[in-house]
Amino acid sequence: MATNNATQADTSIFGRIFARFTDEFYLLFRLIFALLVFLHGIQKAFLLWNFPAGANPNGLGALVDLAGWIEIIAAILIATGVLTRLGAGALAVSMIVAYFGVHAALSPVWPWPHLYPNPPDGGNAFVAHGGEVTILWFICAGIIGILGSRKYGLERLFLKKEIL
Repeated sequence: MATNNATQADTSIFGRIFARFTDEFYLLFRLIFALLVFLHGIQKAFLLWNFPAGANPNGLGALVDLAGWIEIIAAILIATGVLTRLGAGALAVSMIVAYFGVHAALSPVWPWPHLYPNPPDGGNAFVAHGGEVTILWFICAGIIGILGSRKYGLERLFLKKEIL
């Protein structure tokens, strides 16, 4: 008796229940991730919600503005499913630049971003951002870059395929 790979792999209770909703869970993941990136982008681009904390990070005013706009545009592309891989790729490159250009440089014990005992602004070490979010967003953007919009995206809805 032949069975498909999904049936063989999903023998757990939760696997059997949730396997049929994989595309919907991925859409939810994309939308939540895009919302977080969008909010972070408008925070940078428009200097909202006490950004930048302390002084402008390493005097990178224009670079921070550019990063904010990359995040805004990438979030819109990821959420709508239009040029999803392009948006995710741009975001991933931005996160590499952010990590090695700002966050890793502030950590006294590279490459461990959470070891941040003496923040330059004198703040609390446990609230100082040493790059964990940057690393996580790089990974999430990489996953989205590989998978694209999958089933749900405006590009697939109108063109019946993804361009990139």
